[in-house]
Amino acid sequence: MNQQTPEELRRSLDEALDSGPFSVALRLAIQAGGLSLDRLQHRLREQGISVSRTALSYWQSGRTQPEREESLRALRALEEVLHVPPGSLVGLLGPPRPRGRWTGHQAPRPARPDRSWARPEGLVRVLAQVEATPDGLDHLLQRRRSTLVRLDAHRQIRSMSVQVVLEARRPQVRRALMVHHFHMAGVPGPAIEQARGWRTGRVRGDPETGFEVHEMILDRILPQGALTVAEYVLAFPPGHLDPYTAHRVVPGTRELTVEVVFDRAALPALCRAFYQPSVAHPRTTTEELWIGGTGTATHTVFDPEPGIHGVAWEWD
Repeated sequence: MNQQTPEELRRSLDEALDSGPFSVALRLAIQAGGLSLDRLQHRLREQGISVSRTALSYWQSGRTQPEREESLRALRALEEVLHVPPGSLVGLLGPPRPRGRWTGHQAPRPARPDRSWARPEGLVRVLAQVEATPDGLDHLLQRRRSTLVRLDAHRQIRSMSVQVVLEARRPQVRRALMVHHFHMAGVPGPAIEQARGWRTGRVRGDPETGFEVHEMILDRILPQGALTVAEYVLAFPPGHLDPYTAHRVVPGTRELTVEVVFDRAALPALCRAFYQPSVAHPRTTTEELWIGGTGTATHTVFDPEPGIHGVAWEWD
């Protein structure tokens, strides 16, 4: 086989960074960088990161992939050393090695941010209104997310309280972009109230597709690797009748909790937790949820699979 020219290698690398798989993208990035595995190991050691040459070899061959926190830290450092966009290699990682329900078949790889929603063109348009692209959504990683959804006696969603632990994935992070997607045509979106740890900046929407982005200005500028805690409440006007709540999870999220509080005058007949790798995959029920005496159903996942996690309810 003829060796690729630098231009051909760069095109192949760009394609692999766009669509994967991870092992191919890493191997091409190493080739384009012109560094041996020994040299890469040395460069990582200079940053206080220890990873074996064998691990690097296994990663680029597809035999294993980074899973543990130290390995993910090494991969983020590799992105810098190999001069590829921050998050481009991490974003190609699939779920951890098969365990539980994935045993015996390969779990699908989570989609990029602009491919994990229906009507992604709306996401691109709404982000452009705040001078951002889908790639900018990974500047902050949600390590932990806790969401409390409240419904009223008319079965409508009235509020969503969110608390997040965020980690800066690049230097000098000043803002967070919170994306929401609402399906009720002609119904106005919610307003952010009771923000803590940040303040509301611009709010932009794409009426055709139902996307909204809330620009949240952080209370302090975060250096790379720094953590912060932030909260807000979404207050919904009447009319939001979606029978579920769904949340996108990326690799590196450690904990996700979703609580749904129903009015005691309107308790659903059934409540289930669900998971889907992307909008292109069907939902899979992961847990039947008990609705307690306070009308609350709770779903908690530690080290959740990347993809879409949610809670759905049925009235009849």
